Amino acid sequence: MAKKRVHAEADLAPVAEINITPMVDVMLVLLIIFMVTAPLMMSQLPVTLPKASSAQSDKPKEPTVVSIDSNGNYFIDAGDGLGPLATAPDALQPRLIELSRQDPDTLVFVQGDSKIAYGRVVDLIGLVSLSGFSKVSLKSSKVDGGFGGDGAGLTPVP
Repeated sequence: MAKKRVHAEADLAPVAEINITPMVDVMLVLLIIFMVTAPLMMSQLPVTLPKASSAQSDKPKEPTVVSIDSNGNYFIDAGDGLGPLATAPDALQPRLIELSRQDPDTLVFVQGDSKIAYGRVVDLIGLVSLSGFSKVSLKSSKVDGGFGGDGAGLTPVP
């Protein structure tokens, strides 16, 4: 004779876990539906697009370099391939104003000889700014061996 199995109350308790298998099945079906219908939703209107005609700028503009040497002579290199041209002190600002009217967004580097007083370089920066240039920067050369040429006890901060 077969024994009759008696269910315990623990076997009849509700399961508190979520069965995600039906949810995954539904998501896969939706994914397949969207993959099939997405190419069909693309607009197939024949449109002729206009062509853009803009000048391509392969090479950035050369910056203008304004220099003062150890004798106090001024030079302007406008980046036109002519090199630095000596300029008299009284003709410096009119020449800079002329260059700024041609292109006020030109980057201007100011460089001064190391033997020139710092105040004269600052005056030159102010003169360039007053001439109409908005992008003015100092130009210096890289020194091997630290600051000040011989690195006299100066150590750069990392």
